[in-house]
Amino acid sequence: MRVKANYTSHRLTWLWLCCVFVPGLAQASLDGISADAIGLPIDRFRVTGNIKTQEKYILKWSELSIGQTLTLPALDKALQELRDTDLFRSIQLQTERYENGELILHIIVEERRYWLLLPRVSRNSEGDIKSGFRLRMYNLQGADQALDVLAQQEQEADGNDSEELRFKYELPLFDKPYDLTWQLRRIIAYREEDGFDNVETVNSLSFGVARDWNLDLFAIPLTVESTISLEDRGLREPYPPSIEAREAGMFNHLRLGLILDDVHREPYRRFGSYYAITLDQGFEWLGSDYESTIIELEITNFLRLNRYDNFNSRFVFEVANDSPFDYLHYDIGGGSSIRGLEDVDERGDARWFANLEYIFAYRKHPGLAHTLFVDLGNVYDDLQSIDFGDLRYTVGTGFRWKIESFVKTDLFLDYGYDVEKQQGKLYGGTSLNF
Repeated sequence: MRVKANYTSHRLTWLWLCCVFVPGLAQASLDGISADAIGLPIDRFRVTGNIKTQEKYILKWSELSIGQTLTLPALDKALQELRDTDLFRSIQLQTERYENGELILHIIVEERRYWLLLPRVSRNSEGDIKSGFRLRMYNLQGADQALDVLAQQEQEADGNDSEELRFKYELPLFDKPYDLTWQLRRIIAYREEDGFDNVETVNSLSFGVARDWNLDLFAIPLTVESTISLEDRGLREPYPPSIEAREAGMFNHLRLGLILDDVHREPYRRFGSYYAITLDQGFEWLGSDYESTIIELEITNFLRLNRYDNFNSRFVFEVANDSPFDYLHYDIGGGSSIRGLEDVDERGDARWFANLEYIFAYRKHPGLAHTLFVDLGNVYDDLQSIDFGDLRYTVGTGFRWKIESFVKTDLFLDYGYDVEKQQGKLYGGTSLNF
């Protein structure tokens, strides 16, 4: 099952970003709250500084309302809720009084830049090259809607190539507690096999709905996600008898997830915990050619050690039964699982991995941080083959740069080292792995 790992790979996005971005300073303040206003009801709101964001959504995110008694815990919570949107460089709350005694709560914000166009270039040691661009746009309609577009081409060293186009749109409905997500994806792969020029086409559409439930059992809302996905894979026909044909057909499936998301943002880091378990099931009555069952579990924690440093951890366990298209569902290696192993180093229908990171920020420049990490785990043929004693592990180091001018943009550069094969790989990008 194991294939030979490549020894080097690089991603150039971070170089481009370093040349054009200047970090800002995010801040949130209660300095403008008058002591004699505490305990009084809020009569009016005033929101300023919002060029793009609609005022009604800022008030909804703050979870403050007219008539509510002004308390320091409520104000602290409002600041945290607004910070968690990651749309603002600075947030200030101030109290004002009219001559008639009315209490006004003034919310002053400074917005971040909400779109980012990035080139994507990567190459592995076998000479396979990926190139393209990714466009990320946040806060569309001034309502925290998000668009993610990926256009990418891969040219393999053996002459094969493929094209991928992906659209993802997230639509929060702030008559809470519903959120919607749409995603379109199209891949065309050209592959030469034993003299036969095969064309594989993948078209997929998914639509998801998430709802928050407030239960006495949990201190935070339990999010229930349901998604319907339709995927069609087509092949050039007919296959010559000398070649074992890939699987084609439809994989239409329903996904149900339960999530406890208690992760919050500070200017330069996150804190809190995230738990998620999902069941993904293909159904023939949906037109699917596969009755595949996929179960995934994730546990992530961001622990504040002090004012500057964090210890972050993630554990992922995943298993697929009767994988669709007769293709092993999971791989191990690459920047999203075990850093330091070659992408798609191995494949199987079950895997687990864990990431452990110690991150310490520079005291004079807390937007910059250094990290030491250990990644471990493995991929197996199926659930029965899982052996936690049979694992791969890597060690590494990296840098983080929180670019406060842009929404959800953390520049990272990581170097992972495969202890077993004594080879290293470099990773860079603008979205943290977890």
